[in-house]
Amino acid sequence: MENLYPMLVIFSYSLVLNSMPPLLSSFRELFNISIAVSSLLPFFSLAGTVISNIFTGLYLGRLGIKRALLIGYTLTITGSLIVAFSGNYLLSMLGLFVFGLSTGFGFTSSTTLLAQAKNANFGFFHGAYGLGGVIAPLCITWATKYLGDFRNVYLIYTILFLTLGIYTILKHFPALHNQQGGFSLRGIVDAFKDGNFSTFLLLLIFYSSVEIGVITWAGTIMKERILSTYMAYALFWVTFTVSRFITNTIQKAIPNLLRTNVLILVFTIALLFIFRNPLFFVFSGFFFGPLFPYVQKCALGKIQKDHVTLFNGATYAFTSLGGSVVSMLLGVIIEKNISFSLVVPLIILLGMGYISFKTAKVR
Repeated sequence: MENLYPMLVIFSYSLVLNSMPPLLSSFRELFNISIAVSSLLPFFSLAGTVISNIFTGLYLGRLGIKRALLIGYTLTITGSLIVAFSGNYLLSMLGLFVFGLSTGFGFTSSTTLLAQAKNANFGFFHGAYGLGGVIAPLCITWATKYLGDFRNVYLIYTILFLTLGIYTILKHFPALHNQQGGFSLRGIVDAFKDGNFSTFLLLLIFYSSVEIGVITWAGTIMKERILSTYMAYALFWVTFTVSRFITNTIQKAIPNLLRTNVLILVFTIALLFIFRNPLFFVFSGFFFGPLFPYVQKCALGKIQKDHVTLFNGATYAFTSLGGSVVSMLLGVIIEKNISFSLVVPLIILLGMGYISFKTAKVR
């Protein structure tokens, strides 16, 4: 049960976050904008995520988990309502930025809450994120069919987070192990100087940059002759989620999990960008899935306990920053040459492999 509430939180945020990639083409058609201009939508959403995760990572001890979560839910509801009723592109961008601000409170708080559990299961926790990706396209389809406008899916999310907020008000939360109100500048510098802290953070940044970049633009890259965009995303998240739920089993079966999956992803993503076949995107989900919980679990087992909250905040902040930069870069390149854009994720994946071989901190 101690794993259930954090899973519910990350699942709820996943629904909203993973509605963006399949909706990018719908936003482009609605507002008559180019691929490059539409890349600003995920960019501003992720920019809000960066800001809020840095703040929450530094001050979660002062805010407390309950207050931080409730702030996040309030921002989510506000952002969702803005997008649902927006009549132009700029308002939609604002709404997504406000939602981005909410994610830091949700992700950092729920991860920190889970890290205090006696039997924390990070595979199941992040598997819940993948489950949100499976259900998001279904929510979009339902909202479009029965509510008349794809943006009305954000009304569904408003109701979800309102319900979650009411439950959170009534729920009791444990006190944080680290009671300090915020980190001093010296404490932050010391944390980043720690070899385990910086190495694992860099690996997670590289991973998320590729994952977010590929997921964001796969719908634009893929040809729909075999699968529709929504179906491809749904199947991607199925394979992604299955592999996350069995991360512990995969880790035991494949001792060099990071290196093996990175190598397979190099070939899978290359085939996706070259042949634009959605099946390669679906297949890649299984190998993307276990990497984040695997690396995060290794990290939280090795970094200093006093740095856990800061690490969680820095993880979601800098992974979002990396994802926003890579997503925007890919959008600009894809508009000119889809095949050439392949260079970006390949370089980052090879960088992950190099760090793993160089440090041997995680294989």
